[in-house]
Amino acid sequence: MMKNDLLEFQPQIITFFIVVFCYLINGPSYPFIGNLIWLPLGAMSLCFLLFGFRVFFVAILASQFSEFWFHSQPFFDQVTLIRTISGAIGPALAIASMRFFKLSNFFDGEKLVFHHLIFLAILTALFNTLIAFFVSSYIASNGQDLEIINATDFLRNYLMGDLLGCLIVLFFAALVIVPLIKYFFPKIAPSE
Repeated sequence: MMKNDLLEFQPQIITFFIVVFCYLINGPSYPFIGNLIWLPLGAMSLCFLLFGFRVFFVAILASQFSEFWFHSQPFFDQVTLIRTISGAIGPALAIASMRFFKLSNFFDGEKLVFHHLIFLAILTALFNTLIAFFVSSYIASNGQDLEIINATDFLRNYLMGDLLGCLIVLFFAALVIVPLIKYFFPKIAPSE
C-alpha cells in the first residue's frame, strides 16, 4: 500500500525538483527587465506536458519556494505569489490551446515532432510574456515606488528569455529526459 501511494505522488515530486533545479541553475531574476534565458518556464512546460495539469499547483509551490530560497523574496508576499501564479498560467494556457486545436501530438511513434515542440515554445513564450507584462504593469502601478516599465524593452527581453528558456529545456527534455522517464517510469509518462 505504501509503494502505491509513493508512485501516485511521483509526478508531483519530479515536478517540484525539476522546477527548483531550473531556478537554481538559472540564476537571479530581473522582474521588470527580464532574463536572457528563463529556464523555469521551460521546466513548467515540460512538467505539464509529461504529467498533465495535475502538477499545476506543485509547479506554483516549487516556484514560490525557489523565489524564497534563491532570489531572497519573502515567502508570503502577495506580489511574489501573483508573479508565481501568472508564471505558471502561460505554459498551461499554451498547452491547453494546442490541445484544443489538436496540435499536441509531440511524438509520432518513436519520432519527435519538432515543429510542434517549436510552436509550443513560441506560444508559451508569447503567452507568458503578455501575462507577465500585464501583471508587472499592474504591480508597478499599485506600488509605492511607481517603477516605470519600458514596454518595448520589457516585451523584447521577456519574449527572448522565455523563448530561449523553453527551447533549451524542451529540446533537452525531448532528447534526453523523456527517453529516460519512459524507460525507468513507463507508467507515469504520457502516451500522447
